Amino acid sequence: MELNIVGRNVEITDALRKYVQKKVGKLDRYLPTITEGKVELSKHTTKSANDRHVVQVTLRSNGTILRAEERSGDIFASIDAVVDKMQRQIDRYK
Repeated sequence: MELNIVGRNVEITDALRKYVQKKVGKLDRYLPTITEGKVELSKHTTKSANDRHVVQVTLRSNGTILRAEERSGDIFASIDAVVDKMQRQIDRYK
């Protein structure tokens, strides 16, 4: 799986990149036909501190697009939550 990680208003550090690759890379085990993945990490200025960090994951598999988005106050919590959402979507897709 080719994984593209994009940051908007967020600096992508090596630790953050490795964490995303480790978590999103596990999705390949559930659906081996995934050809491309895009992860977009962004930080928004909102009144609510709980919705600042947004993580969007888009996966392509044999012409099918699976997408999930999650918002929270911590970027690592957002990554964990969006991976859980993607696992549920993959289970439904299969």
